[in-house]
Amino acid sequence: MLPLLLGPPAGSASALLLLLVALLVSVWLLSVLSKWVSERIWKGKARMQNSLKEFESLLSMALPLLQSISEFESSIRPASDKWSKKEILGHLIDSASNNHQRFVRAQLSSEIRLPEYEQERWVRAQSYQTESWENIVGLWKSFNLHLLHVAANIPVDKTNSLCFIGENEPVTLEFLFSGYVDHVKHHLQQILTEHPLTGVRV
Repeated sequence: MLPLLLGPPAGSASALLLLLVALLVSVWLLSVLSKWVSERIWKGKARMQNSLKEFESLLSMALPLLQSISEFESSIRPASDKWSKKEILGHLIDSASNNHQRFVRAQLSSEIRLPEYEQERWVRAQSYQTESWENIVGLWKSFNLHLLHVAANIPVDKTNSLCFIGENEPVTLEFLFSGYVDHVKHHLQQILTEHPLTGVRV
């Protein structure tokens, strides 16, 4: 910029031309970069908002259906190697617990590295099968209402924070939350086989 203000270099028209070309290229690159960043942020924000709406709807529809299941029904294991409804919902509590850490820590840094959890051993260690269905449903409800609150308040610029979970490829915080909602929906559909979750995107 300084040569433009003071005049062209003495006897160097070609240098001025190169400077002008470099300036035009710089302006173009800044324009392209700005557009890319803007689109990435706003598309990520739109996806996050869609996931939040779906999660809120999912919780609203699932809670009364879960509460209608009896203690006896919640304890039935379809096979010796299959989880009961209690254990499936317990697994979703474990998922909420692990993802709570991810959703918070990813806001505190540009990237996080956390381990996966051993889901079968977590379920066994906490003996969900001997817990009351009412307590399990209550804990799942409270935890997920809080996660909804947490996710709704994630700053837009943090939705692209990278999350390394175990040995998996890194994903963004926005992708992680969307995957969590899909995971919850999948297992709720297992529990509520006689009460399909109508109106929720599959």
